[in-house]
Amino acid sequence: MRISNLASIVALSAVATAQSFNIDVGQNQSAPLPSVAYGAAASQPGTWVSCPTTAGAPVILSDISNLPTGVTIQGVGGFGDFFINNPSWVGDDANLMEDASDVGNASQGGPGGLITWTVTNLAAGKYSIYTYALAPDFPATFSTIVDVPGAPEGAQTLTGNWLGSPHVLGQSYAKHSITVQTGQNLTILTSRPATTSTNFGTVNGFQIVKETLGTPLCFGDGSLATPCPCGNFGQPGNGCDNSIGTGGSNLTATGSTSLDTVVLTASGELPTALSIFLQGTTNLATPLVFGDGVRCAGGSLKRLYVKNASGGVVSAPGAGQASVSAQSAALGDVIAPGTSRWYQVYYRDPNLTFCASPAGGSFNVSNAVQIDW
Repeated sequence: MRISNLASIVALSAVATAQSFNIDVGQNQSAPLPSVAYGAAASQPGTWVSCPTTAGAPVILSDISNLPTGVTIQGVGGFGDFFINNPSWVGDDANLMEDASDVGNASQGGPGGLITWTVTNLAAGKYSIYTYALAPDFPATFSTIVDVPGAPEGAQTLTGNWLGSPHVLGQSYAKHSITVQTGQNLTILTSRPATTSTNFGTVNGFQIVKETLGTPLCFGDGSLATPCPCGNFGQPGNGCDNSIGTGGSNLTATGSTSLDTVVLTASGELPTALSIFLQGTTNLATPLVFGDGVRCAGGSLKRLYVKNASGGVVSAPGAGQASVSAQSAALGDVIAPGTSRWYQVYYRDPNLTFCASPAGGSFNVSNAVQIDW
């Protein structure tokens, strides 16, 4: 029993943090979850989460770093999950693709022909959606059409004698890109080709990739001319390390500058640290020691937002707050199109005991991100 008509709806609404997810559809009994080293088509290694369509309730998702989130996914409809061994697929390819969801086809009657996938509480921003939909038993015979209304890629038909990694667009997966606004619903449609009763397809999994914005720089990993003030070097790409040894705070930006849906997110701070989002008009040629870290944002500095981290993560702007450009203008810095700004987050850390005075400043700072407006 397989698929010929599948419609999937992913409902997206905003939360504070930026998230990316790897989702393996199926019960994961005969084929376990892929390993954290498996990036699949998105080249996105990390934690994989099981989503059985027979769950009957939303599945709470952890992100690719295995951090809990408020995001859920639920599949409703179809004929449940199944497993079929394909001898051409081995290792993590088999773990992702051999257990899957059976949608059936419309000629079989309800609930065949439709599965509705609902993902809730994603942050606003630009996403790439990877949909894996290839039959493990007859991949070159059965096919599935995947479409995301509003995405420029249009409908894509998945079928073919795919023999394993690397994944092939149009065979093992479809890819769509779309910008999600706060509260916006994103609909993914997968439907049958022309033959109703003899075509059967599969839904194997999803990867949801939150695309970043801007250029990261000013790393506290020893790559700067100005080192971390007390040898507290962070992990590559982060700021200088802090007292709880997270490897430093990492700042990323997501969203769009054209409509200003920019969201700045810092992770790896102390669990509830008071955090200040800083904007500068220049990038300092010689970075400055700044508390227990290094600052590259310079020129006219503006404190855009002051917030407390939750679980070591903090994002701005949040619900009800002015956009980055509006907040900047309110503070006297109107961002003209074609110009750049530099962003860092500094946060309370009074416990870095090996960073003694005068270097120790009871606070630390993330890497920087340059955004071209």
